[in-house]
Amino acid sequence: MGVPVPKGFKIYTEDEVEESVEAIGFPVAVKPLDSNHGKGISANINTLEDAVKAFHSARKYSRAIIIEKSLTGNDFRALVINNKLIAVAERTPAFVKGDGKSTIKELIENVNEDPRRGYGHEKILTQIIIDGMTIRLLELKGYSPETVLKKDEICSLKSTANISTGGTAIDRTDEVHPDNIFLFERIAKIIGLDIAGIDVVAPDITTPITENGGGIVEINAAPGFRMHLAPSEGIARNVAEPVVNMLFPAGEKFRIPIIAVTGTNGKTTTTRLISHILKNVGKTVGSTTTEGVYIGNRLIKSGDNTGPVSAQMVLRDPTIDIAVLETARGGLLRAGLGFDGCDIGIVMNVTADHLGLKDIDSLEDMARVKAIVPENVFKSGYAVLNADDKLVLSMQENLNCNVALFSMDENNAAVKAHTNKGGIACVYENHFITLFKGHWKLRVEKVMNIPLTYQGRAAFMIQNVLAATLASYILHGVSIEDIKFSLGSFVPSVTQTPGRLNLIDVGNFTVLIDFAHNPAGMEALSKFVEKLPNKIKTGVIGGTGDRRDEDIKNLGKAAAKMLTSIIIREDQSLRGRKEGEVHKLMLEGIKSEKPDVPIKVITDEVEALNFGLKNAKKNELLIILPDNIPRAIKIVNEFRDKLNKIKIEQSDIPNINE
Repeated sequence: MGVPVPKGFKIYTEDEVEESVEAIGFPVAVKPLDSNHGKGISANINTLEDAVKAFHSARKYSRAIIIEKSLTGNDFRALVINNKLIAVAERTPAFVKGDGKSTIKELIENVNEDPRRGYGHEKILTQIIIDGMTIRLLELKGYSPETVLKKDEICSLKSTANISTGGTAIDRTDEVHPDNIFLFERIAKIIGLDIAGIDVVAPDITTPITENGGGIVEINAAPGFRMHLAPSEGIARNVAEPVVNMLFPAGEKFRIPIIAVTGTNGKTTTTRLISHILKNVGKTVGSTTTEGVYIGNRLIKSGDNTGPVSAQMVLRDPTIDIAVLETARGGLLRAGLGFDGCDIGIVMNVTADHLGLKDIDSLEDMARVKAIVPENVFKSGYAVLNADDKLVLSMQENLNCNVALFSMDENNAAVKAHTNKGGIACVYENHFITLFKGHWKLRVEKVMNIPLTYQGRAAFMIQNVLAATLASYILHGVSIEDIKFSLGSFVPSVTQTPGRLNLIDVGNFTVLIDFAHNPAGMEALSKFVEKLPNKIKTGVIGGTGDRRDEDIKNLGKAAAKMLTSIIIREDQSLRGRKEGEVHKLMLEGIKSEKPDVPIKVITDEVEALNFGLKNAKKNELLIILPDNIPRAIKIVNEFRDKLNKIKIEQSDIPNINE
């Protein structure tokens, strides 16, 4: 590439040393192909015997050895950062100066008493040690460590000028010839290093290396900074600042985007759908849900992970491009958000759930908790709010960020007022998921074509799609085409949305697994179930112990409206209740709504599920609202697999040659 380097060869055996020396000519340098800190390097070798010794010294550090012409001159290190020369230092190998009385060993001990010298890289200079390289250099002069040097005699102790072997440095940055600056910067580009330490041996740095007989002897991918930050002589150079500026350019974003999703119902599905959309545009997404923490498609930690500790687990991960965090009430009350702010904060809804816990006694109290998310959106970010929920819509009054609205009603007054002012919204309009940007209407996809909505029968899923579409559109780099493709490829299944409206065909009946666990969720599920053709609708249901008595009863009432028969089970954790207390409250609620509905109490969830599966009738819809979603899915799948064994006959095989 036109860069001046010493003539040399890469060798592997001792037999190649003599041949290489003859081709190069003395003096030569011998060094390991891959090592650091000057280890195994011998320079200025003038005999074949010494060259062989140097070969074996280098073999301690590398299988491949470089033998090359040993250049004469001074040792310089040029530091190039982001293709720009930042500093140049002249390095002097470790040496001692005689006083006519002390041995070389004693002189080294005196030098090492310098408070600037330490072990390794702990200080700006390094202690000088007597090693094989030192002994070889002394022997070349007929000296030993016990030799007494004459007064003012200089004795070199190393053949390399590395700071890590005890060398010193003089700053020469202001003396570099322009041709050399061009050369050093070009070398970094040729090698492809954003930080490069270029080792130069030349008579001086003030004249072009291409003309003064100098050469480049090494390129370092991880160069030390000590010689530039604190040279023995000359100006100290702030070489750290260019590194920071390269890694974090002024004006560039220095943190990954965060999307936080909160509300009573729909958080998990919305989180999963947004993550799916972003994955499809090539992002590595870190997400937290009630099912676990995900990095990309990998489940890192299972269980309910919607609190600040889980959020921080994701945000600390160096592999992700964006975080989508389900942010639940419990974590907010217990320990806050887990992050100082987010780019998009979504509030799905505020309905009766977890009331009576931790001094949250009303929907207004709950709304104040959920409002923590949009209130901590960055000024340049967006709060994405449900315009159909008055408590959510009212949150915009206290926000210091942009607002975007979503609604199931294209004529929603708040949405119209918002878009008339140039705002962004997403609505269910004429059977489409439609974005409003000011007065412009951008149709994304027909609801009929979105699997998650079950051909539009699951209205609460349409609401989740609206929120996810709006949040994704607000992010730069996500097009309407990207969103449309992702909405079409996100299928409600035990794989993509476990426990969220999973319909599973089991022989001649159907199982529906869902996580509806509060009256509002049960009401939404009921409206979906009404649109299904099944006449017999059996439910395996249970209440949650830490809810108020009235909430558990209301859950029973909502279930009674939907079901033709009921199996009551209990959660594994009673959450402060006595055994049997929860299902008695459920019974009370069910009987108050539908006194004659058939009810069976099987407190153990596994037994309850197996009973429901074994006794399901033809064309029945068995609705399972489980405590443990993965376990319920496993039980249903195993039952289905035993009932429907796949058997392929020889005649079923296409294109088979008999």
